[in-house]
Amino acid sequence: MQRLAMNGVRAAAISAVAILSQVATGAAQVYDMPQFITPYDETGVGVYMVFVNGIEDVGGMATFRKAGDVNLGFRGSVNDISGGDIALNGGLDVYKQFVTVSESFPLDVAWVTGVGLGWVTGTGDGGFGILRVPAGVSLARQFQSDDGKWALTPYVSPRLALDIGLSGPDTKVHFDVDFGLEMQFSQAWLLRFGLTVGHTEALGFGIVF
Repeated sequence: MQRLAMNGVRAAAISAVAILSQVATGAAQVYDMPQFITPYDETGVGVYMVFVNGIEDVGGMATFRKAGDVNLGFRGSVNDISGGDIALNGGLDVYKQFVTVSESFPLDVAWVTGVGLGWVTGTGDGGFGILRVPAGVSLARQFQSDDGKWALTPYVSPRLALDIGLSGPDTKVHFDVDFGLEMQFSQAWLLRFGLTVGHTEALGFGIVF
């Protein structure tokens, strides 16, 4: 079963990269995508590789999350944007589960919000930034083996975001959706995959421990 799951995720990742490679590079990405947020409590560090606006724009992202009455997370990333620019990103994630799987509803649901700041350096005008305030939900369903040795968690996270332009871009509201999958074969770590579609196209994968 583990081998089938790994093969499925590998195929999904290859397909997603193929899709993103056909997307023309749009406006410079100045905030972390995907968000990699499921409805569940999480305490730990995540390390990810992220591809934005096509496979040419590659970066790394790190997260730290702490479970509590309300879950808090901090994120930071650096993206190398085609054309020689660098995008520096940081933010705060805030989320909490408010719906649990039941006979009447098949998904766990959390509300998700936060704030983030991205800045692109190396542009001819000295750089520009965006302050982002997202608001949405994360919906998931966890599937565990009978012996509890592994768990698979597909999730989807739609959200609206207010982008406030700093030194350049216009202020606007846009819509994105994350599609993701968690694979856990140990209590100490898990693998996470995410794909963002909408205003921004992005692909990321990494490990949480």
